Amino acid sequence: MASISDFLSVESLRKLEQLAVRSRYITEGSMSGGHKSPLKGQSVEFADRRAYTKGDNLRHLDWKVFGRTERYVIRQYEEETSLRVHVVLDASGSMAYGSPEHPTKYQYACRVAVALGYIVGKQHDSIGLTVYDNEVREMVPARSGSRHLRLIVDRLASHQPCNVTDTGKALHALAEMISRRGLIVLMSDCFDDPDALFNAIAHFKKKMHDVILLQILDPAELDLSMSGIAEFIDMETGETLEIDPVTAREAYKHELQKAIDAIREKCAVMNVDYRLVFTSESFEDFIHQYLLERRRMSL
Repeated sequence: MASISDFLSVESLRKLEQLAVRSRYITEGSMSGGHKSPLKGQSVEFADRRAYTKGDNLRHLDWKVFGRTERYVIRQYEEETSLRVHVVLDASGSMAYGSPEHPTKYQYACRVAVALGYIVGKQHDSIGLTVYDNEVREMVPARSGSRHLRLIVDRLASHQPCNVTDTGKALHALAEMISRRGLIVLMSDCFDDPDALFNAIAHFKKKMHDVILLQILDPAELDLSMSGIAEFIDMETGETLEIDPVTAREAYKHELQKAIDAIREKCAVMNVDYRLVFTSESFEDFIHQYLLERRRMSL
């Protein structure tokens, strides 16, 4: 059985200790936690106290309790619930690509997924996993606890990317399976029909989910840095194409950049939090910078 150490080193865990995952929206959950819920009581007056956790708003610290007990507690003025984070991972054939000096896109996405799971677990929230290609292949409902995270790790390690992509079909099915609103973290290279992709994302948005789209690419896919006549093989269909990368490079880069810009612009219109991530970037550094930025956006 796979373990967290297969994806995260001790040093990686240390870097992730102080981070927190937050939703920009009101969430629904089944456990007491630190996120605003639409399930309010009869008023917004003081209701209860709970232990302080990193990332909580310091304005709600109860200093009187601290003066008596030297314990940090938060005053709650409305019902708070746990955040449900659903990591949705593209495991189609194209995600198996990785240039020699970098992990494959799937391996990189797995590391990000496990890191998010670790952070979410530390803040006592729930994490779920969906792995898909042309349909949903693995689904682990959102729950909390270290045993649950080990289950997610094992599912990621046991799956190998293959098959063609049908993001639209897989995500529409998933949107119907997730009943409570939460945070959807979609990781894909986005080598798919963009209309189908965004129709599926719209399904999540209609159900009031907060959506993050991480487009994961290998640096070689951006600049076509090979030299000499080469045969390119489609990792999903097996089709082959022989070209001279030097001759095709500029046109290729132009078309790819157009596609990336179109995805970024569509995400902005739909209020989807989009990031382009390269496998050459340290995943710990990416998560650290991104979550700090996201926290500033939510203040």
